[in-house]
Amino acid sequence: MYKYLLIVIFVFSLCLGETKAKQFNWTYNLIPTVGQLNNGKYLKAVVLGSSQVYSFSKFSHYNDSKQIPKRNTYAWWLLGLYFYGIIDAYVDYSLKNFPNQKEEVYK
Repeated sequence: MYKYLLIVIFVFSLCLGETKAKQFNWTYNLIPTVGQLNNGKYLKAVVLGSSQVYSFSKFSHYNDSKQIPKRNTYAWWLLGLYFYGIIDAYVDYSLKNFPNQKEEVYK
């Protein structure tokens, strides 16, 4: 059941990632990897999304096997990766119009 839910969330995030907004939209970026897709960082979105899926699968595995310390470790990893994705998407969006030093030198 968890695998199907993760697949639906990933496909939904790919659909929302194609929309380009002029302002940073927090509601779309609360869904994992959508912020990176909006910023055009596709490799980062795949790596971040796959690490979140791995953490969630390990979390659910250790939850089923009643290994609480390992479950909590992967829960913290999942939470940390989630907030890292939100903050990283915001920083990438904010710095996308930042001037590049190489372009200024050659002008």
